[in-house]
Amino acid sequence: MSESVRETELAMVTLASIGEGVIRTDAAGRVDYMNPVAEKLTGWPADDASGRDITEVYQVVDESTRRSRRSPVEMCLSERRTLMPPGLFTLRARTGDEFTIRDTISPLLSAAEELLGVVLVFRDLTRVRSLEREMAYITSHDTLTGLLNRQDFEIYVEAALEGTRVRKERHSLLHLDLMELKLVNDCYGHVAGDELLRQMAELMRASVGDWAVIARIGGGDFCLLLENHDTDRALDTAKTLQGAVSEFRFSWGGQYFEIGFNVGVVALDSSTESVSHALKAADTASYQARQRGRNKVQVRGAAGSNSDDRHSRLHWVQRIRQAIAGDRFRLFHQRIEPLGGGSVTHEILLRMVGDEGEIVSPGAFIPIAESYDLASLIDRWVVRRSVRLLSRDGVLGNAPVSLNLSGQSLGDEGFLEDLLGYLRMGLVDPARLRFEVTETHAVAHLGRARRFLGALRELGCRIVLDDFGSGFSSFGYLRNLPVDVLKIDGTLVRDMANGPIPRAMVGSINQIAHLMGLETIAEWVENDELLGMARDAGSDFVQGYCIHRPEPLPGQD
Repeated sequence: MSESVRETELAMVTLASIGEGVIRTDAAGRVDYMNPVAEKLTGWPADDASGRDITEVYQVVDESTRRSRRSPVEMCLSERRTLMPPGLFTLRARTGDEFTIRDTISPLLSAAEELLGVVLVFRDLTRVRSLEREMAYITSHDTLTGLLNRQDFEIYVEAALEGTRVRKERHSLLHLDLMELKLVNDCYGHVAGDELLRQMAELMRASVGDWAVIARIGGGDFCLLLENHDTDRALDTAKTLQGAVSEFRFSWGGQYFEIGFNVGVVALDSSTESVSHALKAADTASYQARQRGRNKVQVRGAAGSNSDDRHSRLHWVQRIRQAIAGDRFRLFHQRIEPLGGGSVTHEILLRMVGDEGEIVSPGAFIPIAESYDLASLIDRWVVRRSVRLLSRDGVLGNAPVSLNLSGQSLGDEGFLEDLLGYLRMGLVDPARLRFEVTETHAVAHLGRARRFLGALRELGCRIVLDDFGSGFSSFGYLRNLPVDVLKIDGTLVRDMANGPIPRAMVGSINQIAHLMGLETIAEWVENDELLGMARDAGSDFVQGYCIHRPEPLPGQD
């Protein structure tokens, strides 16, 4: 074998062995060689491709625009040099497959600078590109729900704000606050909480379709950008979402959760200063909705002002601290009357004294206190002041008294020790005291609640589970809580006037509670009709404006 033949054979073996695709053409652009990689990627066997125009075999379009590019032979004829087109291209194979490629096109020139043909060398970057896209998706989306993350959502909001300035468009922003996430996480762990978030994301996608940009911006907070939606249309969307959620039940560990969320709605127009102002306004609106109760919607105007709201969180935090330090709280009481045997009980209720001497209801400041770790401080104030007043002769006689405890207090070991020490002083008979905790707080802090309430019960106090049936709707966990009385959620009691199903629900709670040896209280009994229904449903006690409107506790300065 001659040396030249051997070199030619080695060259062909080398071309066949490299990882890039190689195609050689003659001066007319007809294929005369393809290595195995080129055959695989183009879907053309070398024998079938031989003699065909390279544009028939090697069909390449721009990856982003999907437009064809000039023939590589034409480019080499005009440039007569090696070309490395910038960017990535898509190779359309004969089989219908597509590959992401980057290529180099070189002219084959004779010693006399005559163009003999071209050589295409191209590399398959499909897997690399797929990984790039995956990384881009990961950096722009919430990996748990598949929704946009906050960073990329802000890009969409910024584009919407630009539209309000340039084209006078009007958009709306919704902030959704999922209420039960912490409860699910605390009861069953973050695996259950993650599944709840995934299901809520799917529910939102199904409810609003493709005409909203949806993002999870952290924890149980979601945002929706509604382009070209005024406030009225945004409210319709909020109601649609709440309607879908009201029919949804989250199941985990044999338990069913009723899920709810509060919605803040904000208009975006040319007065909106920035993305951060828009998101802050939506978050504030959602928080204000939460202050009003469960499954509420709060609308704010255009998110343009950076001035502090008179009722902003910081404002209320300062007022609460001042009220604690300056004794600017007042205690009220409301009677709880028996429908059969038993004695009258009084629930101690808290009010704040405003700057002008007005009485401020707890709905205005308790949610703020719970959010900023001030609720336990308020509980300490209430317990100290109540016990001191009840120790005086003639204050409510010897009637039992209920005091409310927050979820924060249930987890505060220092507060428990202080409370037990205070009760052991003997100022008031512990048997006269009842401590109320809400169902959601008790279940959310189940282990700590069991220890905390059990210690109070050992001293002779009784335990009332408030707002029962508001969300968790199960009796199973009651076996693990030291509870004496169930106070049936007021919304269930009030709804008894709306049909037989709510009445049956209240009746069932009474029946099962009695089988477990528990007493029941129907709250929010506002008229004689509900009073009769509560009696028919089997409630042991009733509470509400029909019975007694709250009034100041006697003996206060």
